Amino acid sequence: MEPSQQAGSNSVTVEYTDPSGLFPLVQPIIADKVPLKNLHWKSPSRPVRSIESLRIGFVPVQQGANERPSSSEGASGTVAHRRHQIPGLRQTPYLKIYLLRCDDNDTYKNTARKALREWIKSHASTSQSGTQPSSQEKHDAFEWLILHVAQDGDGTEKVAPSTKWGRTTTTVLDKVKADFNGTSKSAVDRVAQIRLPKPDNKQKSPELREQVEDFIEKVKNGILASLDLRVAQYEEDIKEKDSQRSLPGWNFCTFFILKEGLARGFENVGLFEDALLGYDELSVGLDAAINDQLEGVEQHGNIFLEYSKDWQEKAKAALASASARKDSDDTQPASIPEIDVQDFPIDSNKKAYRDMILASNISVLDFRAYVFSRQLTLLLRAAKAPSMTTTDVDTSEKPTKDGKKPEDLLLLSEVCERAAEFASLAARTLRGDLTAGLADVESPAKSEVIHNLVSSWAYAVVSQVLVQTFTPTLTLPESSLNTINKAVAASAESRPDTPKRSSSLATTTGARPSRSSEILPAEALSHVPSRSVHEASKPPITLRTGGEQLASTRGDLLLMARRLLEEIASQCGWEEKWQKLGLLFDDKEDDDMDEVSLSDTEKPVKPSPVGSLAGVDLPRLKAALCGQEAFRSHYEELTDLMYRHYVIANRSYSAHMALADMALLRFRRDDHSAAASYFHQITPFYGNKGWVVLEGVMLEMYARCLKQLQRNEEYVRMTLRLLAKYAVYIQSSLSARQKTLDASHIFAENSLVFQYVEELFQVSSTLQKEVSASLTDFFADLEVKPCVLHFADKDGFQMQLSLRFLLGKRINIDSTKVRLVSAGGGQSNEHWIEASTKATVKSSLTKVLVDSSITLHGKYYVDRLEVRSGNLTFTFGGGKNLALPVGFREAGEAEVEDSRPYIYCYPPPEGLQAKIVPPHLVNLEEMRTLELELNSGRNDISTGTLRVRPATAGLRLRVAEAELVEGDITIVSNSDGNIEFASLSAQSFVRLRIPYTVEENHPVLFARAEIGYETEIGQFSYSSTHSIVSGLPISVNVQDAFKDSVLFSRFTISPAMMIPLRILTCRIPSSDVYQVQSNVGESVALDVFPKQPASLVYKIQQREDCVTSPGSRRSLRLSVDFTCIDDEYLSAVEQTFQDSIASSKFREYTTLLTSHIVEAVRAQLSISDMEVIALVRETETLGYTSVGWDGLLGALKGSMDELRAWLQEWHTKHPVIVLPTQPSIPRRHIIIPVDIPEVQVVHTAELRLNNLATDPRHAAVGQMISGDLVLRHTRRWCTPANRENGTGSLEFTYEIHANPEHWLVSGRRRGNFSASEGETTTFPVMLLPQKSGHVLLPGLEIRTFVPPPPSTQSANAAAAAAAAAAGGGTVQRRQVPSELDYRNHAETLLVLPDLRATTVRLSPGSSGHGVAWLVDSERRVMPA
Repeated sequence: MEPSQQAGSNSVTVEYTDPSGLFPLVQPIIADKVPLKNLHWKSPSRPVRSIESLRIGFVPVQQGANERPSSSEGASGTVAHRRHQIPGLRQTPYLKIYLLRCDDNDTYKNTARKALREWIKSHASTSQSGTQPSSQEKHDAFEWLILHVAQDGDGTEKVAPSTKWGRTTTTVLDKVKADFNGTSKSAVDRVAQIRLPKPDNKQKSPELREQVEDFIEKVKNGILASLDLRVAQYEEDIKEKDSQRSLPGWNFCTFFILKEGLARGFENVGLFEDALLGYDELSVGLDAAINDQLEGVEQHGNIFLEYSKDWQEKAKAALASASARKDSDDTQPASIPEIDVQDFPIDSNKKAYRDMILASNISVLDFRAYVFSRQLTLLLRAAKAPSMTTTDVDTSEKPTKDGKKPEDLLLLSEVCERAAEFASLAARTLRGDLTAGLADVESPAKSEVIHNLVSSWAYAVVSQVLVQTFTPTLTLPESSLNTINKAVAASAESRPDTPKRSSSLATTTGARPSRSSEILPAEALSHVPSRSVHEASKPPITLRTGGEQLASTRGDLLLMARRLLEEIASQCGWEEKWQKLGLLFDDKEDDDMDEVSLSDTEKPVKPSPVGSLAGVDLPRLKAALCGQEAFRSHYEELTDLMYRHYVIANRSYSAHMALADMALLRFRRDDHSAAASYFHQITPFYGNKGWVVLEGVMLEMYARCLKQLQRNEEYVRMTLRLLAKYAVYIQSSLSARQKTLDASHIFAENSLVFQYVEELFQVSSTLQKEVSASLTDFFADLEVKPCVLHFADKDGFQMQLSLRFLLGKRINIDSTKVRLVSAGGGQSNEHWIEASTKATVKSSLTKVLVDSSITLHGKYYVDRLEVRSGNLTFTFGGGKNLALPVGFREAGEAEVEDSRPYIYCYPPPEGLQAKIVPPHLVNLEEMRTLELELNSGRNDISTGTLRVRPATAGLRLRVAEAELVEGDITIVSNSDGNIEFASLSAQSFVRLRIPYTVEENHPVLFARAEIGYETEIGQFSYSSTHSIVSGLPISVNVQDAFKDSVLFSRFTISPAMMIPLRILTCRIPSSDVYQVQSNVGESVALDVFPKQPASLVYKIQQREDCVTSPGSRRSLRLSVDFTCIDDEYLSAVEQTFQDSIASSKFREYTTLLTSHIVEAVRAQLSISDMEVIALVRETETLGYTSVGWDGLLGALKGSMDELRAWLQEWHTKHPVIVLPTQPSIPRRHIIIPVDIPEVQVVHTAELRLNNLATDPRHAAVGQMISGDLVLRHTRRWCTPANRENGTGSLEFTYEIHANPEHWLVSGRRRGNFSASEGETTTFPVMLLPQKSGHVLLPGLEIRTFVPPPPSTQSANAAAAAAAAAAGGGTVQRRQVPSELDYRNHAETLLVLPDLRATTVRLSPGSSGHGVAWLVDSERRVMPA
């Protein structure tokens, strides 16, 4: 195995001495163990380092090369080779091996032992020789090893038989170990053996495998031991040299070589991180030394050359060629070649850098280049870059594919990052180097040549790193240039000057992934056809760890390469930048300003590009700069690679920057279709980021492409967006005063704006449909005055708008359209107002009046505003989904309603007004209704249409059944929900009643009144939304008391909604069946409160002369006229305020202010306030602040000081609102049906007591009282058709209920009887009082049953007998309802305690009833 010849490869040298020529036989046996695997180095000053793989270079010993002088040699002895005095400049072996072939002990004793001792004496370390090793020897420390090689099966190694004393002769291996291994316990075993197998045996025996493993393990230990000694000595020397930095004679270059020896030692054993750390520290030291030299600090031999001689010669040669140059033509090469390895500028072997450093004859540039080359090599090898695999693998080693680890992409990204930093720093260093080298050269092309040399060298550095960091594992998206080139292949064939693309900087494998939502793949471009099904089915690209970082840093290197290419091309006048395009967003002030000399000398002439490429010697650059077309091709290739790398790196901003450059390049090459596709994808990205200038530039370029492609519709849309962005941009630079004044002079400075505006209107006029744009993009300071203006002679109003045009002196408006949305209640109430009047909006604030023939009431938001000019429509609106009606929008949009402009609409005082109110007549027997009040005002209406639309879910208005209640109007037709009327004169009042039904009970109903009418002046309309309380304000409860011939009904009337009522009349008219009498008159004035209801009793009696028929009406009607206190109070407030404002100069605000104060009073009116008003018929007026006038006047946004003063004065003059004694509002009338309940039987019962003392009637405690229970019944309160067993008698059961603490009852306490209507039945009873005082008489309960038919009586008797025999109860009878008029109800009897004792005997009777016998009684003796 020959050692690797590459400097710094991670391999160590193992020197072997083979006097018997055994190494060719041993090499195949140990070949599979090389390189060494998994070495672990333990250093006292460092953590454990693991060496994954270490190659070994076996070299034979060179006779006389490294032999030590023998002790017998004197001072004059010659040495074949002398080590260099600076360690680290020579690579020495880490391990020396002696291959011993000795088969018997005699040979070993005679010759082999002596040869081994001589070899150890001349090659082994000084520790073996007994002398103290020098530091130089420690730098080259090594270990030694004896390998005994024997042939298996030869039998040459004979073992002597045992002697009689039991001893055996040892083997040669044992003798070698005994002679050359140490005797201490810590001695290292330096002897190994390998027994060669027979030539015909190709399989290794277990014994041989163990021997090989033992040999390899000892090799590892020897190498690590040597490394440990070397590192320790290097660190000691470095520490010593570093401490001498301030002493005279200290030299950084010598120190560099010393420390680099340690770094190379780490590199040799594969410790790349430690080696890289050493070079990083040396780089920092180099920067410090350079700074000291630049600052003039005293140096001790650290003087770097000001310039490199080779660069000086190269620059002079370039100057010579520049003087004889000729103009470059536009001929193109067949292809742009790749950078060759020989052209790599960063190579540690390119010059004798180490000799130059050792001699302190090196420039700063060369020094930096050498350090970076070493860092670059270490990083690439540590990352296992594919570019280093061919150089790192020994040719004698068999390449193994199994177990090969992939590249470390993070380390490759670090290489790119370091390269970008180095290229920038070294380029500046090279520029200074060339400037110093050409200081004595006078040439007009010197600066140009220096610039070309620096840019060319930096470009080569970047290209080298891009090639060396290339890895196939970094999969890039497919290039869009391939598809574009196919589209222009036909034209390219006819043009031989078109360059061919050939690059190995990146490969295109796999389909383009969607790495980010902001990065648009090339497939999205319109000029790129859709991928095939096979390609579309490919899985997305999955990056390994570090893939994004590598793609990002490689993209930055590509960007640097492109900039360097641009710098060189700028010398020829080729620039692919965004200047000189004549864009709206160009900062022309900076571009047009030139430097002016203040002296009288001749004005210097700015040199024009000469187009020289002197100094550009890189073949790849020469090919790319041979012509402008070649330059553009290479420029586009680099930009495409940038874009693809940035896409993978998920750097959306950089990717879109590259895409924009590609679009500009296509635009310059007149490929407007491809450029438009690029700009189409880029523009939304910058728009979403809010970058106005960048988005504007992209829009302008996109619009120019569309204009060339004659895509007029898209051109109009893009131009609108462009002008909108420019308006924002230009307005941001204006002061507040400039915005209020006429700004036409500002736009006169930029004629390009007028050109775009003129083209916009010209092209849009050719379109077949309108094009919409945002109004706020072209108009500013839009303001809507909240207070509307009324006409003097007609209904309707005028909206007041103010705005100014942003992109010119003026603009003509053809029409204005406004959508108003009601702000109250969240109801879907919207109206469109369209004015066809033409107007002119200037660049200063302009007022525009929008006429409306519709009359609205309430606060309305300006939800949408459309201004039409030609075929363009400028729209303004807030919220989302503006095209949808208000009811279909999301509920969340209500949160932003307060930001929209608004107006307060109200009818003029003389105009038509309509109101939907609760009905004044409520008949509970009929359908529920509401009423519409219509006041024509000053309008003499010839024809009109009235619509009432429900605004509550489930509300159905039966407009077809509407009836005229009050007023004079001619109803022409009433169908389909519309009421058409005619001939409604001025100052007319009409009230209509409209029935309705509702699915659910809503406390408040909403309805909208819409009226379209025509007068002599024109056609008008009215719309207003109203709320109606659906609940009844009055509640009536009835309690009936049946008598034999009379029914007493008590009616309790109370408020149903806690609002006090005033009852004006209450009556129940008699009917043909019943006669009604009341205890009060019909006209009453009762104030009813929630806790103080009115109670009225009516006597109802059947007429004697009435003949009841099956169809006769048994119900009565309770009719109540009433008013609600809140309605009276609100009407008084309204009337008082209207009377006051009608006589003032603010009469035009009557409707607006009146509705506001009424609603404010209604909202603050409490129950206690209404009770006070009902009692005293007056109350205090709400204060100015309580009404909230300031909020309303502030919302009107005008000068309202006079109106505010008048309102304050009105509140001062009207502290109290007095209600009239009689209600001034129309009374409300409610008709409640009162049904007379049907009762089957009404019993009349009386308990008559006989033997009682009179004056007053009383009895004594214990006194037996006899009495009779008299019962009768009537069936007059039930119609004959509904009577149970109407022709026969009924069965009854009575029971007397008495408190046993008060009464003892004897006799028939309960019983059954049967009686006919009008029949009187008497039952005797005995009462015995038990307690003195006023005692309530016993109660009575009577139940009524229908007797069974006669046919079933016998069956019922048998069933009853069987039930009695079985111990059960009686047979159940059907009970019918009945009422009882018990005349002794709540009657008391005075019981006195005048009896002392009473004896009563009770015995059971034969009929099951007990019999009471009075035995004795003793009266109490009262004292005299």
